[in-house]
This record gives sequence, C-alpha cells and structure tokens, in this order.
Amino acid sequence: MLKRSHNYSEVIVEEGRHLKYAKTELSTINIPKWQKALVIEHFDKDLSFTANNSVEQHLDDYEILVKNKFVGLNHVDWKSKKYKFNIYTFPWINGRESSGIVVKRGSCVDRERFPLGEEVFLASTSYRILKTSTFQEYTVFDSRLVWRLPQFSTTAGSLGFKRFGLEFAAGIGVALVTAGSALSHLVNYADLPRCLPRSNLIIWGGTSCVGIYLTQLATSSQRFDKILVVAAEKHETYLKELGATHVIDRHLKEEDILDRVNQICPQGIDYGIDVVSKKTATHLMHILQQKGKGDKKLVCVVDAPELPTTTAATNDTRKFIIEKVSIKKFHEDLEYGTTFVDYTSKLFETGKLKPVQSLKIFKALGNFGQCIKNGLLELEEKGPSAEKYVACLET
Repeated sequence: MLKRSHNYSEVIVEEGRHLKYAKTELSTINIPKWQKALVIEHFDKDLSFTANNSVEQHLDDYEILVKNKFVGLNHVDWKSKKYKFNIYTFPWINGRESSGIVVKRGSCVDRERFPLGEEVFLASTSYRILKTSTFQEYTVFDSRLVWRLPQFSTTAGSLGFKRFGLEFAAGIGVALVTAGSALSHLVNYADLPRCLPRSNLIIWGGTSCVGIYLTQLATSSQRFDKILVVAAEKHETYLKELGATHVIDRHLKEEDILDRVNQICPQGIDYGIDVVSKKTATHLMHILQQKGKGDKKLVCVVDAPELPTTTAATNDTRKFIIEKVSIKKFHEDLEYGTTFVDYTSKLFETGKLKPVQSLKIFKALGNFGQCIKNGLLELEEKGPSAEKYVACLET
C-alpha cells in the first residue's frame, strides 16, 4: 500500500497494471498568483524560462483550473516558432495538451464530475488564448470539454480501477481531437446507434498518433466493413489489434499500393483520410478515383491535393468531395465537442479506446521547461513512429 502526494486524500493499492483507489475532496486548494512557464520571447531567441507568469484567478462559469503534471509534445510546438505561425504576440506560450489535477472551478462546473483533485486531461484548441496553453504550471479550460481519467469496476459497487495514468493521458488530447474531427466528416457521433449501410475506409499514415486514434474510432463506429491502413509494415500487428482489417506497407511504390487496394476492395473504396502530406493525399485521391459507383470523399488532416474547387467531378454521375480538418470545431461547436468527449469517455472506460501504447517521457533537473525543450528538440530531429513524447513537469 502506498500514498501519493496529490491534493486530495488518496489510498492506492497496486493490482497488476491497474490502480484501485478511493478519494475525498479537500475543501480548498491554495492557488498562487504567479507560475513558472516556458515562453517564446521572439522568433529568433531560444525558448526561455520565467517564474513570474500570472495565474488566472477569475474563472468563467464552466471553466476549471488544472495544475499540469505532464504535457504532451506535438510538432506544431516547434514548427510554429521555427516557421513563424500561430504566434500572435510576445512573450508567447505554446503547448496544446496536458494532464493534471483540478484545483479550482467556475460557478457552474459539475462538482460531482470534477471534484477538487480530480485527475483529468485536455486538448487546448483555443490556441489564441494563452491561459489555455499548457507549457506552464496551470491551464484554464472549459470543463465540458475536459476528460476525466477513465476508470472501470470489476464488480457492482467496487472501487474504480484506473485504465492508465496521467503520463499516458497527457499525450492523448491533440491527436484524439484531430482524429475525431477528421472522422466526423464521415460519421455522426451523436447518431451512431442508427444502422446505416457499411462502407470501406482507407487511412494513410496509420502509425502517427492521429492515425492510431483514427483506426480505433473508425472501428468503434461500426460503419466500415474494411479499414485499410497505409503504414510502416513493422507495426502491422499493433494496427490490427486496434481494428485495422488490412495494413499496406507505405514503402511500396504508389502503383503497388494501388494494386493491393484493388485486390482487397475490388469494388472500390468510397472514403479516405490522409494524415501525412499533400503528396500522400494526392496518392489517396488517385486510389479513391479508380473504382466504385458512389460519391467519393477524401478528408485531409495536413494538406489537400491542388484542385480548382473542393468538389471535383470524377464522371457524370458521381462527385469527389475533399474536406479539410479544423480542430477548432472542438471548442467552437460546443454541442459537437461535448458529444465527442462523452462518446470517447465511454470508449476509454470500456477499453475500446486506448492511448498510444509506446510512450517516451522527458524529465530534467534545473529550470522549469528544460524537459520540454529536450523533448521538442528530439521530436524535430527524430520524430516518433507509433510512439508519443510527453514531458514530466515535476522534478
């Protein structure tokens, strides 16, 4: 039996790979006026440490204040500084996902769902609002768009077991929201119980974090007979465990990939999602155009093929529709966002949705944020495959 230094009383017993616990909420948690943060002072300067960044003291009705324990690292975190985009003033704070504990709540926050000390994770898609950034000790976000750490019970009335810890949770948000936004062009999460004709789907970029969540969400939707994933062949077993029916080696020539697709789906494929680049999206467009009688739809996470309009005729009777993904939909369309959080929370709790299985955690002594800097440097120079990078903020 062991005690953990959280802001609420907690007793934990390890049982296998799961944690069993009970907790009681503390009445108050002291919130400091200032916090540590990793800031961008200018495009041409290195990331720097500050200890006097203000902590948001006033919360809107549905907002919660989260003390970050781990933060997820994403390519946009280094690309935005290097290529000078999505940064609107200086000093600036990046970071779009984290996990931690609830330390303060707005007046309308569900107290039962979010007691003080509740472990949560989030994806901040409001990238213009610095209080929602995560490369700082505290983050503010709308509680209706925040996930609790999922639990399950073995018997009725028994204490809950955590499906995974805060370290895995920190790296979920951005990729899951992106995958969900992409699949929402093909699936209505609020209407999944309704029976519809099933179709085939091809995903290009299956070992990216977005691709891993896409495969699981597509499988859970039960809207697809075949889910083809173009990815590194070494990850075939893993992707099939997540629900892919077929894995095609991304290192094959384009014509060989097309031949494999035609062998698997001789009647053609109607839907495709690309999560890699304009080049691979163009390959995917050519694959979708080959066969089939119905309308075609290509969803592009990164960039779309160059076409004069978003709808291009493939013949006289069908059309080819290209959709671009915007993750801002998550917070701008509150009904969609809350539906998606509720839907995926149930999938996590039932074990039908899981974090990326391989995790690399960056830790560092010294100034706050050194672990983030180390992780971003490796992310830029190496880039993971079927792996997620997160940084631990506690030294």
